[in-house]
Amino acid sequence: MSIKVLSVIPVKTVFISIYFILTLLVGLASWRKVKNGKDFYVAGKQAGVPQVTGSLLATMLGSSAIIGSVDSAGRIGWAGSWFMLSAALGLLILFFLVKYLKDYDGYNLPGLLGEFYGREVKKLSSLVISVAWIGVVAAQIMGAAKILTVLLGISFATGVLISGTVFTAYTLCGGQLSVLKTDFWQLLFILAGIVLTWYFVSATPVTIAAPGFFHEKFTGLDLLIMILTYSSTYFVGPDVYSRLFCAKDEKTMRISILICIFVLIPLGLMFGRIGIYGMQAFQEQGIGKESLLFLIASRKLSGVLAFGLYVGLLSAVISSADTTLITAASLLTQVFNEDLDSKRGIRTTRIFMAVIGAASIFIAVERQDILPTLLMAFTVYSGALIIPTITGMLGLHPPKAVVMAAIVTGGVVALAGKLYGGTYGNYIMILAFLLNGAILLAGNKRRA
Repeated sequence: MSIKVLSVIPVKTVFISIYFILTLLVGLASWRKVKNGKDFYVAGKQAGVPQVTGSLLATMLGSSAIIGSVDSAGRIGWAGSWFMLSAALGLLILFFLVKYLKDYDGYNLPGLLGEFYGREVKKLSSLVISVAWIGVVAAQIMGAAKILTVLLGISFATGVLISGTVFTAYTLCGGQLSVLKTDFWQLLFILAGIVLTWYFVSATPVTIAAPGFFHEKFTGLDLLIMILTYSSTYFVGPDVYSRLFCAKDEKTMRISILICIFVLIPLGLMFGRIGIYGMQAFQEQGIGKESLLFLIASRKLSGVLAFGLYVGLLSAVISSADTTLITAASLLTQVFNEDLDSKRGIRTTRIFMAVIGAASIFIAVERQDILPTLLMAFTVYSGALIIPTITGMLGLHPPKAVVMAAIVTGGVVALAGKLYGGTYGNYIMILAFLLNGAILLAGNKRRA
């Protein structure tokens, strides 16, 4: 019989407390190094390959990527691997788009859109992303809270409050300097937890007929929707771009992207294998609503290995939450104060971090469902802004009024499709992208 991780609560409490305290100390140390907006928002644009790669991977491997992928594989077999495989596809496309980003001296994606279409589009896109990203931040807090409830035996609400407060505080202090410093060593915890768990489950042969990469529960249409609403956030994504804008040069960007691709592909297959193990191990009693990874940790892994997995998952959530928080807060500041470089701009961003952190904590307590909350936010964002960004990169610059109409139409229709759900909902989401593109092309022809 395995030793449950809950049997060593005092040791775990001490370890997690030290973990959080060290994280906060990094934030406080970074506070003194922030001299201007470039330091706070893009870490001085001096990050090398280890920092950019580590932060990219740590950001991508959040609660949705790991817990969501494994849970999906527990339901739909190897098709659950598509979450990470589609992310790798998005990064591959991004690799070829770097040439459009390398000379940009700004801090975020809406700033780039502002250069393409004007300040009104910059403000609108900043507002759309900042509002949508509150849901992304809340989803990460939910993931952290669920891990803390298992590790420390506390209530979900208490876990939300602790995790939300810690990552908000250290991100608020040092901005991107804090994020880059913590993301790299958090990534080491993440990879260690995943690889060790995969190694453990790989010793058990698959004896069930696990569904493949395509079947009746996951069709080509489902993959297309995933590429449109999920992969797209990797080749045109505010969080990914905020990592790349920290890089010191184009070579650093390209090498970091390639390393991430080669890491995400095997990780996606590992998540699939872990999920299939869970499907096989718990097929008689059923999985229910509990996360499959949590079931594996509590019922199958030894105490030490289970604790390592939980710490890895906690690191994954926190490392994604800090990036999404600084993205949402800086963009909301940009709506009201375009001069992010000023002391007032940094101060306003810190205030919005506290406000968004508090709002996300409230949402996390009320909803408690990670993946739907996250995918809802991604759907609105992708339907609104993917096509306009690609259009601008390709040198097509319709009038700003047309671009704003495309953003609003795409976002609203995509949200309607997500809310409707099912096959028809998928078609509505595809329609959002088509309408967005059609409006932009029609406007560009009129200008020509």
